[in-house]
Amino acid sequence: MLSRDGRMDVCYDRSAMRAYLHIFIAALLLLGPSLGLEPGLGAAEGQDFSGSYTLTGAKGDFDFSRDTVWTLSVVQTAAAIEVTRVMDGRASVNRFPLDGAEGGYTSPAGVQGKCKGQLKGKNLILESVVVTYPARNRPGFDTRTRERWELSANSKTLTIRNDVDYPGSSLESLHVAQPWTEIYTRD
Repeated sequence: MLSRDGRMDVCYDRSAMRAYLHIFIAALLLLGPSLGLEPGLGAAEGQDFSGSYTLTGAKGDFDFSRDTVWTLSVVQTAAAIEVTRVMDGRASVNRFPLDGAEGGYTSPAGVQGKCKGQLKGKNLILESVVVTYPARNRPGFDTRTRERWELSANSKTLTIRNDVDYPGSSLESLHVAQPWTEIYTRD
């Protein structure tokens, strides 16, 4: 029906619209994940990596010995993830902000740098950057390590895939350090 000013008048039943909206929301909730419409996962609604882990295996460019004793202690909040690594008795503690900001970082060897973290689906991405000096009186270059953490379906196995690159240096296109994977079991 047209009104005096030429616009169409729309009449609808609010209760019918509400029912259609409820059906649409229910369908979206049921079918959304299969269509790739999953919400972003945060600490409260996604994977919780908090816990203690012990290194039980490794793959790739990693010198793993059964005598190696490495442990991780992880505390996750909505704002950050704190990781305490103990490697053969030497501990390093780092807090990776999850909001995109950079935090201070200390490598297991004691080198200072920067770090940040990001929850991406079921994975946790931790990135650290330290300056490496190849020789005395030589300029340094950034060494960036990216760790992709993933928990098994039963949350008992933590797999960490490591990649190292050298942004902005002549080594950037070379694969000096090959990727490796660390496998931990939850204690």
